[in-house]
Amino acid sequence: MDVSRARGRQPRAGDNEGESRIGQLVKISRLYHLENIGQRQIAERLNVSTASVSRALARAKELGIVHITIGESPSVSHAELEIEMEKRFELRECLLVGRFDALEQTYSALAGSVGALLPRILKPGSTLGLSWGETLKAVGENLPSLLTVRADVVPIIGAMGKIETGVYPNSIARTFAEKLGGNAYLVNTPAIVDNPQTRSSIMADSNFEQVRKLWRRLAAVVLGVSGLGTDTSVYRGGIFNRNDLAVMRSRGGVCATNFIILDSEGHPISTRFSERIVCLSVPEMKDLRNVVIVAAGNNKVEPLRAVLKSRLANVLVTDVPCALALLESRSPTRGSG
Repeated sequence: MDVSRARGRQPRAGDNEGESRIGQLVKISRLYHLENIGQRQIAERLNVSTASVSRALARAKELGIVHITIGESPSVSHAELEIEMEKRFELRECLLVGRFDALEQTYSALAGSVGALLPRILKPGSTLGLSWGETLKAVGENLPSLLTVRADVVPIIGAMGKIETGVYPNSIARTFAEKLGGNAYLVNTPAIVDNPQTRSSIMADSNFEQVRKLWRRLAAVVLGVSGLGTDTSVYRGGIFNRNDLAVMRSRGGVCATNFIILDSEGHPISTRFSERIVCLSVPEMKDLRNVVIVAAGNNKVEPLRAVLKSRLANVLVTDVPCALALLESRSPTRGSG
């Protein structure tokens, strides 16, 4: 049984929703016909109903996605590579976009994939938790209108960065909420406070309890990831200075996700900020069914590898070049972080 792209349905450049839909049909077809995974298991894996999987398989036949002969279309390659990434890194789902010359095009494609994913993992009235960063800002701005989802959005970290840049967590949450047809709940507490005692007081304060309640009922979280160099948002946003970053790197740090600093094996490392950060904790994040990491580009390969080893995320949205670079690594797939 061969699975390839439907003839006559080649998506146009920038037609992210159409491409995402065709890509999902190809992926379901490959999982069912080539990976011998049952419809119920596929439905659970992709957060859809069994009936939706059945309809997708029927539609794939109508469109000619399932062929007798093997095709070589880009979408086939994406689906095959996605499944390989899922196996290698024990992901529940991997969504890949193609190779683009301009970063803006990559962001637009990532937004299309995130736009196809969110309606499957969010129900009306559910709550989405968002981290921060330039990628999430761009994804939010390019996200298609998903007003029927009707999901609320809340940052999973306190306020930081410069409001005018749009990378501010509350600004990103507001943008996503507008696209998802829900409410944006703001977190106005600073992300980094002066000392651990202040953090403990804030987290226990009755005024912060509304945020804690929202965090306890999160249906999904979307994370970005940053390296620890001066070409990153954590530096450009004035969050960490050169010395801070140098100290983190000297202790083995390679990336930051939601201000959790990880080493190359995905283990959190202690910094002078660790006990002063107001954010969703690692144990709370690991209890969630849907933790999505969104990042693409050569400078995100090492940070993404660390996040994948950490087991913080179980859904990955990235580009093909980044996926290929991750698969080339000979290091162990996951750490025990």
